[in-house]
Amino acid sequence: MFGFLKPKTNKNDANEDLTSHDIVEKFKAEIKKIKIENQPFRLSGMLHILTNKVSDLLQSNNHVIHYDIESDIGRYIVGDNDYIEQVLEILVKDALLLNMDYEVILKISKFQNKFLVFEIINKKGLIKKDLCKQYLDSERVLQKLNQNTNAFVKAKKIAEAMNGSIILKSGRISGTYYTFQIPFYEDQDCKSNQKELKTFLEGKKALFIGKDKHDTKRVQYIFETYGIHIDNIKLDHFEKKKPDLGKYNMAIIRSADLSYKHISFFKNIYQDEKSNFKIIIVHELFETEEKMVLAKSIAHAELYSPIVIGDVEEILYQIFILKSNAVKGINNIEIFDPDTFTIKGSGKIKEDDLDWYKGAHIAIVEDSKVDQRIIKNILKLDGVTLFCLHNGAEMLKLLETEEIDIIFSDINMPVMDGLIMTRNIRAKKKWEHIPIVSISSMAFSHEIEEMKVAGMNATISKPIEVKEVYTALENFLVMTAKIRNRKVNDHKVKFLCNKEILDVDQGLKKAENEAQYQETLLETMKMLKSKREEFEKMIYDQHYVALGKFANSVLFMYESIHATAMIEMMKELTQFVSQGQRVYLIDYIYLYQKNWKKLEKEVERYIENVQNKK
Repeated sequence: MFGFLKPKTNKNDANEDLTSHDIVEKFKAEIKKIKIENQPFRLSGMLHILTNKVSDLLQSNNHVIHYDIESDIGRYIVGDNDYIEQVLEILVKDALLLNMDYEVILKISKFQNKFLVFEIINKKGLIKKDLCKQYLDSERVLQKLNQNTNAFVKAKKIAEAMNGSIILKSGRISGTYYTFQIPFYEDQDCKSNQKELKTFLEGKKALFIGKDKHDTKRVQYIFETYGIHIDNIKLDHFEKKKPDLGKYNMAIIRSADLSYKHISFFKNIYQDEKSNFKIIIVHELFETEEKMVLAKSIAHAELYSPIVIGDVEEILYQIFILKSNAVKGINNIEIFDPDTFTIKGSGKIKEDDLDWYKGAHIAIVEDSKVDQRIIKNILKLDGVTLFCLHNGAEMLKLLETEEIDIIFSDINMPVMDGLIMTRNIRAKKKWEHIPIVSISSMAFSHEIEEMKVAGMNATISKPIEVKEVYTALENFLVMTAKIRNRKVNDHKVKFLCNKEILDVDQGLKKAENEAQYQETLLETMKMLKSKREEFEKMIYDQHYVALGKFANSVLFMYESIHATAMIEMMKELTQFVSQGQRVYLIDYIYLYQKNWKKLEKEVERYIENVQNKK
């Protein structure tokens, strides 16, 4: 079935060697540190990582897992990727432990466009009434509770921090349902091509080829979203009597179902340059390398389970609107060994040898503060300049102004992910030589191969280990005379401000020193924070004269810290009020809130950078 995941052996659970006391203390520490950061992230990327983390249980309990994702759930959702994944891992593992030889379903949907709902279902699993009550009633991690209950408490605390909730229901007839619900936030930066696609694809026909009529149902509804008419044909009927493909615009088939006989049939169509017929291959997460290689020779486009509407939108847009014939997750058919691409173990380089890298410029692209801090601490080398960024778009911007010698990058990031960033870098001749090493939780062979095809040089698996980062330096950072002859300073972490929000460079120029600018920044932010309610009240109460005076007074304060976006907004507001305009003033409440959140985050980034340099 589409969405069917065969079990795969995984690394041992990180908690396996800990005592129950250690685990309780670990959970308590983690709960205290919960801090939610909502950002857009790619849903399918998170689900791939989740499946990898539960794959040991899938194998040991002989389960399968399905993902049912409603068609209106986009490619990117807004939330805290790390914490959502943690909650889902706890709940899915709990569901998998309830029984054996069955299926667990993770449904993702929206409720009234206000909530994002994750529902984990095991229809044959049962949690006893007293244990179910313990799960729901427990509010603290305690030594007397079992590990699963304490994990459930941790999940509840994370959900509460997200202004969400977890509901648990279990019965002998209905089975067990875990419902994890959080507020739904619209991705304002999402640029969807759905409207254009629906207009173009309305009335087009797709042939789904599977072993039975239910074999393709989990992905069909996504194609139907675009007005595509669906026909099904059983695999054995397809083999006996080849259908008239002239009636169709595309065929969808799993790589798992392909044989050499099918390849021979489809290859003639694939190689016909005049044909508009498209062949779309769906790979399961644990697909064999042999089947994937076989499929690539006939695929106009490839999809990887779990499939979400945004991924389908992307490939349909590429092959039908942009007329591309190379919409492949992997665009070559050579045998690829992910083990040789993954950096493991220790190389020859030791800490005493790190002086060799003086003068190097190293970029770290990572949206997770925890992982960014870990890599920074590993690479805090005398004479090395570190550039820390939060997404691929920031990296591309940096390359226009700075010489970078090696890039360490996460894959799943907001705004621009690591794969798109790498493709953009490799597209420019002046950057094509820069080594790019991914640091990621993505561990499936096809995911690692996507990194290679995008243009990355290697990958390091999380959790990050010092010896593997050093091995990456040894293998890929070529110290030329030009690099060594750069002016060598002491260890330096360069802060790259978002000048559209906060122009730190200008602030530092005007201040006597960095300490003075930091002090001015923190004091001014503290004073401005107390003025937000005053600003909103003046607009609601229509006190326009007072509003004009207010805008002028805070303008001076924002200018003192060089808060660019706020300066522009206050100047615009002052002019608006002075001209007697009243109609759209209410919009400034939302704009102020939005700009304030961005400013707070940028200030927090800068202060953290200053502290890391000490």
